[in-house]
Amino acid sequence: MGYKERVRAPALSRTVAVATAVAALAAGCSKGPAGAPGPAAAVHRYVVRGEIARLPARAGDEVMVRHEAIPDFRDREGAVVGMDAMVMGFQVTPELPLAGLRVGDKVRLAFAVDWSRPSLTVERIERLPPGTELRFEKAPAPPGR
Repeated sequence: MGYKERVRAPALSRTVAVATAVAALAAGCSKGPAGAPGPAAAVHRYVVRGEIARLPARAGDEVMVRHEAIPDFRDREGAVVGMDAMVMGFQVTPELPLAGLRVGDKVRLAFAVDWSRPSLTVERIERLPPGTELRFEKAPAPPGR
């Protein structure tokens, strides 16, 4: 069984689950009691290593990346909740250089989470050496949890 077959089904279901959770969280947190505005939305930035699981087929598609855990990932309220390793879709801007990248390439990417939309957008991506070892594990539990 090839890489695509091993990753595709679980990856897509996890991606849908993460996207649904982000959308639900944003909808649930956007207003306070009686329709009052909720907490100020924040943009959080992260750098993570991973491997390309799927490249965008056309403009507007996401790049799918199997990434390592992000222990310092913050929710909409700013609390550190961590994020386990998973396959996740990221929005890409037209000016982001993806030329030359291939499925299976190991990469370091910088991305922003904008809780006001919500969106996950790649800001930078660079190829890592082919022999780079990646660790796809659960994120350590945040302090106090």
